[in-house]
Amino acid sequence: MAKRECSIFGRSVRKSYGFVVDLLDALFRKKIKSRFLYLEVTHRCNLQCISCYTGAGREKQDTLTLEERKSVVRQAKAMGVRTVSLSGSGEPLLYPDLFTLIDYIRSLDMAVVVFTNGTLIDAQIAEFLLSRQVVTYVKLFSLDPVTVDHMVGRQNAYRWVDYNYCYEGAPRTVKIPLGIKHLLTAWQEHNKPALVKFEALITRLNCAALPDVARFCQEIGTGLYLETPVFTGLALEHYDELALDRESYEVLYDRLVAIQGREILEAARNASCPVEKNAVVWTNGEVCFCSCRPASVGNVRERSLKGLYRQARKLKEREDNCLEESDIHSRFFHRCRARQFYEAHHGLPCEY
Repeated sequence: MAKRECSIFGRSVRKSYGFVVDLLDALFRKKIKSRFLYLEVTHRCNLQCISCYTGAGREKQDTLTLEERKSVVRQAKAMGVRTVSLSGSGEPLLYPDLFTLIDYIRSLDMAVVVFTNGTLIDAQIAEFLLSRQVVTYVKLFSLDPVTVDHMVGRQNAYRWVDYNYCYEGAPRTVKIPLGIKHLLTAWQEHNKPALVKFEALITRLNCAALPDVARFCQEIGTGLYLETPVFTGLALEHYDELALDRESYEVLYDRLVAIQGREILEAARNASCPVEKNAVVWTNGEVCFCSCRPASVGNVRERSLKGLYRQARKLKEREDNCLEESDIHSRFFHRCRARQFYEAHHGLPCEY
């Protein structure tokens, strides 16, 4: 019965009457405002991370054209969006029109965020990203090439080079991927350290190495974004290899507090995810809850972004209310509804 009642939001009905729903929204409901658009640009990826939860690899069928993506961006701006994340389920630097889209977004006076694995970054790409003021998050799971290769599922995935810097007057040298070195060089030339940040996934494989990553970030003056695995897809297949228990999370947290300070870690843990109150536009135009949580909301080819955002919020709130209250509050690291959703779905412990 529940499915029958929800069928009014099915794709065929939305396609025929979606514009009516959007018109009623505009006439009788409060304006929907948003500050963040998560726009996937590609499902392709050149790595095979064992922690992947999106099934990245080949491109999805019937992907949005560049002009369709520009239309989504314009609709988002009209809704109040000021930041666009061009990330998604795959590696954004594999999207051939990425730079054109970035320039278009910047021409609308909107900020751009990109999450990348860093394998394709050369000096020219680094210069482009920094010159356009793109906030670039680069994966840095460990400073050990063997650990990184194992996690990304590809041998010699990166070319590791020496990076020299000074900390408190003392010279330091560390091995880092070449793409990251290009970004750090570009940041020094532009004097924009806030534009380059690192992203690390907390797993059993690299938890012992993460304090070294945190220390490196602290010493060069950049941010470290820590995530816990979303256990679906390949990540679920490799659960035993990736998952930490509560004690291990606590030990890591205490080690990171000694490096970064408790205030920084607590602020990161309590920060709200920008996707939490918004939605994601997948590469084929489908609007979903995030990069890994599908939802029967609709497609930007058939309805306005504003109407789809409103519907996504309703559906997501209904689904999230089914989560146990005890699953909502993280003990050590940043909470994520998608992680909690899949942990509840598979009966896994929520230890982080």
